Amino acid sequence: MKNSVESREEDANVSSSFRRLPDEIILQIFNKLIDLKTLCFCHLISKHFSSIVLQIEAISFTAPLLNPHISDKNTVSDVSPSQPFLSAHRFLSKFKGVKFLWIELPSSSHRDIDDRLLFRWKAKFCSRMKSFIFLSPHSIFDKDGFCINGNGEEEEEEEDELRNDMLNQKLVISFQCFRDAMVWHSILLYLVKDLPKLEKVSITDLGRRGKLSLSGEKLIEVKEWVHSASEAVMTHLELPTKISNGYIPVLKLPVSGYVMKGIHFCVMKMKDLGDGNDGVMNNEDASADKEEAAYTEAVMEILEKHTT
Repeated sequence: MKNSVESREEDANVSSSFRRLPDEIILQIFNKLIDLKTLCFCHLISKHFSSIVLQIEAISFTAPLLNPHISDKNTVSDVSPSQPFLSAHRFLSKFKGVKFLWIELPSSSHRDIDDRLLFRWKAKFCSRMKSFIFLSPHSIFDKDGFCINGNGEEEEEEEDELRNDMLNQKLVISFQCFRDAMVWHSILLYLVKDLPKLEKVSITDLGRRGKLSLSGEKLIEVKEWVHSASEAVMTHLELPTKISNGYIPVLKLPVSGYVMKGIHFCVMKMKDLGDGNDGVMNNEDASADKEEAAYTEAVMEILEKHTT
């Protein structure tokens, strides 16, 4: 009992000492935390801390996987890709001064597929989703001919039926990724509307296979749009008016020197797309690694030479 009392007194003394710090110092400490869950705990300590926490400028949020005990046999239709984020949105919307926001969400397409399967998706969007591309190579080789990802062995001759089954599987995954992209885009719109000082926001999946981000002039354009658009317009979903898919045995990438083999791809475009073939590309982060840069180059090659 004595030890318990002493422990509580010690905790109270530490808390009291911390609270005597100037608010500016406490805010600097909170700005180092950035994790939304940790900030939530700090927010609950006291009204004083609550008012300081809500002044931070950068937040990172990684959503937990939905019910890890669910069998892999369940289909992706059991889960909405926005569900892990909804519980956090109400708290997040209180941070009216936040400028930088990074969010990682589970992807609906990742739960029932082999983690070794290679694929990426990219999208062109602003206030509306404009276009989307999915590509899935069998393997990737660097400029020296070394396999850096996937199956390094040459693809064996496959019967048409087996190849078609693989194509159908990847088409299903591509539509699941497109569903994620549409949901994430909707989330971005509401974040921009709720957080007036936002300067950069990014949403990706836990496997970093897809990403949507807004900053700079594009973010300013979206801010103007969301504050003038009605709820019905904001929630309206644009469906693809043109879908093309195909298979490329070998794709050589002249800029990076990489080679991708056995690529399945799917391109979806919405109506009124006036951007030409670069309509499925947003500006990529300068920090993208070599493999990610190779995917970006592959997208451009496919759009220029393998789609109509």
